[in-house]
Amino acid sequence: MLRSFAFLMLFLIPFALTGCGEGNSNAPLDTEPHPESWISTHSAAAIADAGYTGCISCHGSDLTGYGEVPSCYSCHVFNTSPPLTIHPAAWTNIYVNHRGSADITICENCHGVLLQGSESAPSCYSSIFDGLSCHAAGPGQAPHPVDTSYLSGTVHGPVAKSDLRVCQACHGQAGGPGDNPRFNVGISSAGGNGCESCHGTNYAHPASWMSGHRSAGNISNVCTLCHGVALDGSGGVGISCGTCHGIPG
Repeated sequence: MLRSFAFLMLFLIPFALTGCGEGNSNAPLDTEPHPESWISTHSAAAIADAGYTGCISCHGSDLTGYGEVPSCYSCHVFNTSPPLTIHPAAWTNIYVNHRGSADITICENCHGVLLQGSESAPSCYSSIFDGLSCHAAGPGQAPHPVDTSYLSGTVHGPVAKSDLRVCQACHGQAGGPGDNPRFNVGISSAGGNGCESCHGTNYAHPASWMSGHRSAGNISNVCTLCHGVALDGSGGVGISCGTCHGIPG
């Protein structure tokens, strides 16, 4: 009886070993729990996963990683807590200062080399992205003429006065007085210091404005933007021109 049992075991062991040796080709590797396309597709799964319970199971309760599992904030660099997004709110709004905040090396992590797009994110030069126009004309383009004609106060002055965030979106970065930005991001037609090539910090007039402003022909189109229609400061943000010129107002 014992001998028969021993022979039976010797007969069954090879089958058992063979069965254990067959891997499941559909099972994820323990070091790669997500499919290759996960980076570009996981947003829908994360949104559907209330409380990020699935993410937390591997990435930790605060999503900062656990052991060899990376932190979710390695990619979601603009977040410090859920809900997670790649960009801050209203990132694609042209008034948002993403030019001053963006680091091309971080952008390339998703948007690919030279921001031409990858499986993770579209090209930054897409003509349409989420229904919004991006850098459709390619790198180096601007939403205004890039020759010296735009440097005229009669041309860019009204735009800047109506909403300075238009300028800030491309030419501004942190570091100005108080919480205000500086406008020192270089533009090719004005030199390496951007708007500050002509404008002093927090100053509407160009540096050399005083000697030539009388004959510049800017009173009706530019001066009135800040000093008011009557140049007395009424209805504008500038002081009365009479403060220097000694005229009523």
